[in-house]
Amino acid sequence: MNKTILITGGTGFIGQRLVDDWVTEGHHVVIYSRRPDWVKRRWGGRVEAASSLATLNQRFDWLVNLAGEGIADKRWSAKRKQQLRQSRIDLSRDLLQWAQDSQQHFDLVLSGSAIGFYGSHMDDEQQGTGFTEQSANGAGFASQLCRDWETVAHEFDDLCERLVILRTGVVLGQHGGMLARLWLPFSLALGGVIGSGNQVLSWIHMDDYRRAIHFLSKNSVAGAVNMTSPQAVTNRQFTKALGQVMSRPTIAPMPGFAAELLFGEMSELLLEGQRVLPQQLLSQGFVYDYADIHDALREIHAHW
Repeated sequence: MNKTILITGGTGFIGQRLVDDWVTEGHHVVIYSRRPDWVKRRWGGRVEAASSLATLNQRFDWLVNLAGEGIADKRWSAKRKQQLRQSRIDLSRDLLQWAQDSQQHFDLVLSGSAIGFYGSHMDDEQQGTGFTEQSANGAGFASQLCRDWETVAHEFDDLCERLVILRTGVVLGQHGGMLARLWLPFSLALGGVIGSGNQVLSWIHMDDYRRAIHFLSKNSVAGAVNMTSPQAVTNRQFTKALGQVMSRPTIAPMPGFAAELLFGEMSELLLEGQRVLPQQLLSQGFVYDYADIHDALREIHAHW
C-alpha cells in the first residue's frame, strides 16, 4: 500500500536516496526543506516541498526525521554546538508541536540519531565485545547531543504506532559523506592512518542502509536500531582497504596532535570511535550485501 511520507533531511546524502526509492515505489513524498524550488527541480515535480510546517495540512502515514547540520563540517565552537543542537533538537520539537496541533497519528516514525550516543573511545579493548542497542549512553558532546535528540523523539510515542530511532554509523557511498572528503587525498597517495590507527570505525554501505530502512518499515521493530555493518574496522584497517581498492600507497599519516590542532574538540570524531553491533537488525534476519569493508569499498570504487 502506498504511503504518504513527510521527511526532513530529504535533500541530504542519505535522504535523497531514500526519497528516490520511495518515489520509485509509488509513495507520495513531501520534503520539509528550506530549498523547495531545488526539491521541485531535483525530482521533476514528482515530490512535494514545504518550507513551513504551517502549510502542511494533510495526513501523513510516516514521519522520517533525518535533518541535522553535519557534525563534522566545522570546528565545535560554542556557536557551532548551538547550531548542531538547534538543527536536531529544536527542529524535532517543532515537528512534535506541529504533529500535536494538526492531530497527526503516524503508522511509523523514523527518527535520526547516531552511534555517537555510546560515547567516543580511543582503546578498542575498553569496549569489550561492542555496543548494542541495550548499551548505556556515553560521555562527551556528541553523546549528549544524541541523548537529547532521542529524548525529544520519544515524545512521538503517543503520536504513532511505532517509533524507530536510527543510531547511524558512518555511511559509505558514492560522492558524499566521509568518502567524498577522502577520495581526492587518497587518489593522490596522500591518505594515511589517523592518530594511533586503533580507533574503531563502525560503518555501513549506503545500499545496505537504504535496504535496512525499507526492511524496518515492513518489520515490527521499535526503539533504537544500530544502523551499522556487523563488521566494524579500525582506522588502520579502513585506511589499508581504501588504499588497496584505489591502488595507492597510504603513507601520509596524520598524528593525533596534528588532528587536535586542526580540528580542536571535534578531533574526537577522528581519533576515537566505538565498536557498534547491529543486534536488532541481525536478530530480525536482515542480510547485508556489503558486510565486509573490502567488498563495500570495491563496489563504491567501481561506481565512483
